[in-house]
Amino acid sequence: MSAGLLRSCVRAQWPRVAAATAGGLLRQAALLTVPWCVQHALDDGVVKGDSGATLRWALAALALAVVQFAALATWQWQARMAEAGTGAALRDRLTARLATLDRRALAGYGHGDLAMRATRDVDQVRMWVYGLPVWGVIAVTFAIVLPAVAALDPVLLAVTVLMVPLLAAVNLAFPKPYERAGDRVAQAHAARADAVEDLLSAGAAVRGIGGAPALLDRHHARSAEVEELTGALARIQSAWAALGPAVPRLAIAAGVGFGGFAALDGRITVGGLVAFTVWMGTFTLAVTVLVDRLVDRGNAVVAARRIEEILALRATVTEPDEPEPVPARGALTADGVVVRHGGRDVLGPLDLTVAPGEFVAVTGPTGSGKSSLLRLLGRLDDPDAGAVRWGGTDVRRLGLDELRTAVALVPQRPVLLSGSVADNLRLGRDLGQADLERACRDACVHDEVMALPDGYGTVLGEGGSTLSGGQVQRLALARAFLLPASVLLLDDVTSALDTGTEERVLAALAARGPGTSVVFVTHRDAVRAAADRIVEIGAEIGAEAGADVPARQGGDRRG
Repeated sequence: MSAGLLRSCVRAQWPRVAAATAGGLLRQAALLTVPWCVQHALDDGVVKGDSGATLRWALAALALAVVQFAALATWQWQARMAEAGTGAALRDRLTARLATLDRRALAGYGHGDLAMRATRDVDQVRMWVYGLPVWGVIAVTFAIVLPAVAALDPVLLAVTVLMVPLLAAVNLAFPKPYERAGDRVAQAHAARADAVEDLLSAGAAVRGIGGAPALLDRHHARSAEVEELTGALARIQSAWAALGPAVPRLAIAAGVGFGGFAALDGRITVGGLVAFTVWMGTFTLAVTVLVDRLVDRGNAVVAARRIEEILALRATVTEPDEPEPVPARGALTADGVVVRHGGRDVLGPLDLTVAPGEFVAVTGPTGSGKSSLLRLLGRLDDPDAGAVRWGGTDVRRLGLDELRTAVALVPQRPVLLSGSVADNLRLGRDLGQADLERACRDACVHDEVMALPDGYGTVLGEGGSTLSGGQVQRLALARAFLLPASVLLLDDVTSALDTGTEERVLAALAARGPGTSVVFVTHRDAVRAAADRIVEIGAEIGAEAGADVPARQGGDRRG
């Protein structure tokens, strides 16, 4: 499976890889011709005292140096472009796939693990692509050096050729163990990344209840595992990397010995012996690089397998083949919906109808499925049984983008992105400053935004860490107000607000008029009082899935 991804990466960058390979071949051919020039400069020029011949061969070596420069520049430029293109394309594919996946599809993957796949694993594949032209360089080295050595002396060729099976044995013994060890290291890095993510995101929350040491212990344990497995990988890699080049270096020592006697016997010239030494040095380097490329390929195979695992995931919430238009207005209903997690029902069977313009408060004990209900109504999840309908149409037959524009969900723990306040409100949409300010006024957060150092241009910390919980909630609510939504699904979005601010937010919701329905999960008395109707979800599934109770007060906004 991983080979398919690697092949697709090469196909996508083939023109650049081919140009880099051509540059590498030309550069290596020029490099390997230099010892031949040196041989003739020594034998035909220096030994014979012919300054003209020495100059001619020196100029030839200079011309080859110029060729090497141009070819090497082409090789490196095109290889770097292929590498960068591969990294960008893989990250685009991963992020595009992740953007389509729902919670169920990603249930087995932590944030840290996914981050490692999008960074470390992608880097392994792109570096493998960068090294592909080197195989051409290695091939031309073998193609030039072996015949050249054969022309010097058959004994020297025998010394060179005898090195090949020894080298093959080394490179047959190590790749599989290296790949297995590399896979274990990648998994350990992913587990540690999850521990780091938890430590950074939850550390402050658990510190007050004495939970920080447990998070630290888990991080230390996973770091120790990474260290142990990395050590095992390093032992394999170091043995492989040392044995690989050791074989040709022993061949050089033997070659210099045999070649020295051959020069003394007159079978080869001094220039030939010098050329042989240089060629064997280049040959040794080629073999060393060959080992490195095999290591890179082992890393790339492991990384590609992990990337493909994510690319192969499919969302459980999918776009219909022929989407129907989203109704302009209509009741939002849940008909016998059931949600199951881990083999047990966490919600339902439940029936609910929200009339156009109605404000419904949903309450119930912790774990009764209130948030799960909102996710069904906004089609972030599909029910395991039953159906959600809008205007009589099953929401599974509606286009996802259109539906989620018309039915906006503000979660209990909203997420703010790295960037300015305005960036977080716009989310790439073409919205004017007046639109942003109007939405923030409705969400009762405009004055606090203006009090920030740069107002709407203030860059927020990661996840909105520089803001209070209430400010994050209200910015997320303002973001929903900027959508042309007919239904607002609000998951306890006033839980971090003081009483006065909460009252102003509820008044702004009421002022949106009869065109907007609101389903508000809450435990707050003020929200219950403002609702047209209250739905209580019972703790016992099947005994009382949902029941209407009268609202304490508040006018009916349906008109």
